[in-house]
Amino acid sequence: MGFALYDFILKLDYAALRLINVTLENAYLDQVWLFITQMHKYRVMWIILALLLGYAAYIYRRRLIQPMLALTIAVALADTIAYRVIKQVVDRPRPFQNEELRWVRKIGQAHGPSFPSNHAANCFAGAMVLAWYFPSLTIPVYILAVLVAFSRPALGLHYPSDVLAGAILGIFVGWLVIRFTMKRIRRGNRDDDSWNWRSKSRRLSSN
Repeated sequence: MGFALYDFILKLDYAALRLINVTLENAYLDQVWLFITQMHKYRVMWIILALLLGYAAYIYRRRLIQPMLALTIAVALADTIAYRVIKQVVDRPRPFQNEELRWVRKIGQAHGPSFPSNHAANCFAGAMVLAWYFPSLTIPVYILAVLVAFSRPALGLHYPSDVLAGAILGIFVGWLVIRFTMKRIRRGNRDDDSWNWRSKSRRLSSN
């Protein structure tokens, strides 16, 4: 029974990969997915990010330290757990390394084991934290996370199950970081009536 279920899930994973990577093949979309999955490698994106961060620092000043620290911890923790722990234990070959899947279209480069996707884990961990502290960014950050995650099987670099597991891991890690930082804030400021952690911590712009 267990083996039959595993075989069914594996076939479903392969079918989803074939749909995303082959059936929906489009030369123009391939370039879009490649750009999305490699955004962190483009210098212009880092310049834009630096400008946005500078603007946010000007608006929120010291209040920006807490969400940025939480964001850094969440992404670093998700990346470490995915790459240093889970990938080393599971050690799943990538789709283009699977001899059974000769139809896989490999676009771009990827190294190391396949499960789970670090891209998905990092993006969803970051989205979870940013959406908590800045609710107005919820839709855009999650759309970006979904696009990055979808780009991985579209390029033949991950299985759909890899990105799903990475997304779940990222959301869980983001939630843990939020819970920890919120508890620390509440405990550290319980005697300060000027700080209402329930209403103000998520909407820093209201202060």
